[in-house]
Amino acid sequence: MDDLTVEKIEQSRRDRKRSHSLLAGKSRSYPHFLELEKAAFAPGELTSKVKELMALSISIVTRCEPCMEWHVEQAVLSGASEAEIYEAIDVATEMGGGPAVAYARFALRSYEYFLDRQRTSGPHLREAASD
Repeated sequence: MDDLTVEKIEQSRRDRKRSHSLLAGKSRSYPHFLELEKAAFAPGELTSKVKELMALSISIVTRCEPCMEWHVEQAVLSGASEAEIYEAIDVATEMGGGPAVAYARFALRSYEYFLDRQRTSGPHLREAASD
């Protein structure tokens, strides 16, 4: 993976941590958003892994790179396989066409990044938005 992609992913993670701290301390709505996120991704009729794969597809179609980076990581942490990641990309491609394919490249790079991280530091529990 090229250094620019790694830096972009790592910058996204730093931005998320910083923004989380700022929003948690100053925003009235952000704590409610975190509760919504917690409820939406809790296992129910659908597993957390399936929900993360759904969110990955939506992130690709909406072209939200920070969302892709987050939901790829959470999908990996939830046990998503490479085949499942590619199926989520297939769904995004069907819904979003050519632009979704172009943005899926970032999702694939994020997947490679988090697999490398997992190999070097071992599996982790689902991380909070601040991580």
